[in-house]
Amino acid sequence: MHRLACLVLVFAVPAVADEPLAVDAPPARLGVRQFPDAAVIDGPPSARELIDAREEFEARYPGVLARGRTSAGAAVLADVLIDEAAAEADRAVKWLMLAEARRMAVASGNAAAVDRAILQASATYEFDAIDEELRSLKEIPVRLLAPQRAAVFAEVAEKLAGRAESDGRINEAVTALDLAIRGWQRAGHVPAARKAAARYQELTASP
Repeated sequence: MHRLACLVLVFAVPAVADEPLAVDAPPARLGVRQFPDAAVIDGPPSARELIDAREEFEARYPGVLARGRTSAGAAVLADVLIDEAAAEADRAVKWLMLAEARRMAVASGNAAAVDRAILQASATYEFDAIDEELRSLKEIPVRLLAPQRAAVFAEVAEKLAGRAESDGRINEAVTALDLAIRGWQRAGHVPAARKAAARYQELTASP
């Protein structure tokens, strides 16, 4: 049994209507929908497809997304959604699952899950993954993170800075490094904070 189906059994609560998030389209309930080849990279679903995808997901797993409204629930669901999305055939529902996972990862301060959700989505959909991850990390209140979680946040931000720099996106790399510095400071890891700050200075130094 899928982990999401298990959650439905454990949390037998009525489905709660949410505003549609950026996600995918409905699955092949009627047996006529054609899915694109897995190797095809296309853009995210449309707003209409996302609404349909949410309805489809709620029909399959009633009330599950509502469990992510608490910090503890969001922490659990983020990882479950990412894992289950890997085998999801409906591109719209897959996007919905990964978008919800990203949102819940932000809400629970789990930068590693943010990174996983966005990188997994980038393997199937064409979108600006660097910008999306940077925006998501900026939504996490670093000052409220526990030291261990802050260290993970800093590691993720530094890796993002590296990807941005490799793509020639220096502004994004600098912003990510600034987040990494704040994460290392919150974690109390002075050497790592100094190393990130040194790289920050190198990238912002006048030519």
